[in-house]
Amino acid sequence: MAKFLIIGPVTRDTILKSGSKCKGIGGPVYYQAGVLSALKSDVTALVTVGKDDTSLLDNFPQDIKLKPVWGNKTTQFENFYPDENPNHRLQRACIPSNPIEISHLSPIDWDTFDAVLVSPLSPHDVPFETLKYIFEQEIPVYLGVQGYLRHLKGQKVVLKPLKHYKKFLTCADFLFLDEVEAGVIIDDSSLSLHEISRNLSLIGPGEVIITRGDRGSIVYSRHHDVTHQIPAFPSKERVDPTGLGDSYLAAYAFRRQEVSDPHECGIFASLVSSLKLENKGAFQGNRKLIEDKRSEFISLIQ
Repeated sequence: MAKFLIIGPVTRDTILKSGSKCKGIGGPVYYQAGVLSALKSDVTALVTVGKDDTSLLDNFPQDIKLKPVWGNKTTQFENFYPDENPNHRLQRACIPSNPIEISHLSPIDWDTFDAVLVSPLSPHDVPFETLKYIFEQEIPVYLGVQGYLRHLKGQKVVLKPLKHYKKFLTCADFLFLDEVEAGVIIDDSSLSLHEISRNLSLIGPGEVIITRGDRGSIVYSRHHDVTHQIPAFPSKERVDPTGLGDSYLAAYAFRRQEVSDPHECGIFASLVSSLKLENKGAFQGNRKLIEDKRSEFISLIQ
C-alpha cells in the first residue's frame, strides 16, 4: 500500500451552477484525500484551516490522518460555472495568509512516505523555501501549480505569470496545470501545449500534465520525449466539476506508484475524473467502477 502525504489549504466553498447554489468544504487536499482513500491508500494530510472551522475536518474520510495547521481564518472560494465546460470558471475569493512553514513539516518522518502532493491555492500557501525543503526530502513531489498563479483583484481571482517560475519547477518531479494556466505560467500563449510542456519539463519536472476539460489532457514525458494525448471519458451526468483537476492529480499519483507508463497513468486519472464529475463532492467510486468504465470505453484508449 502506497503512503502519501498531501499538503495544502482546506477551504469553505460556494458552488454556483445552473441556478443552483451549494456550500461546503473544498480545497485540493479534500478532493485528493477522497480519491486516495477510495483507492485504499495510506494518507496523511497536513492542512491549513481557520481555528473556528474545526468542523470542516469532519468531512474528510475517517481513515485520513489529519495534521491541521491552525490559522485565524479559513480560505473561502466562490466558483461560478456559467456553462458545461468545467474549465470555464469564474472565481471570487477571500484568502488569508496561512503559510505552511518548514517548522510545520520538521516533525514528519519523511522516510515513511512514497510520495508527497503539494497543492497551494495562493502564492503564500506554500512558500518557495517550504517547497524546496519538501523536495530535498528525496521523495517524488507532485505539484499542482495553480495557486502560485492566482492573485486577487478585489475579491476576483485573476491569473498572473509566476515570477522566477523556474526555481519553483526545479522542486517538482511531476507538474500539473490546466491549459489556461499553461499559457500564463511562462507568459507566452503563442506556444502549443506540447511546446509549453516540453519547455517546462526541461527546467525540472520529468512529467508535465496539462488538463483540458472535456478535451482530455496531455502528458509529456521528458524521459521518452513523448506527448501522450489522453481522452476525456464521457460521464453519465455532469453534476459537480469542482475538484476535477485535484482528483486527476491524486489518481495520477496513485497509479504512478504502481506503474511507470505515463500514458496509463493519464488514462487512469481521466477515468477517475469522469466518475468524480457524476457526483457532488469528492470521488465516491472504487477500483471496480474505474475498471468497468475502462472496459466500457476501451475504444477510446490507444
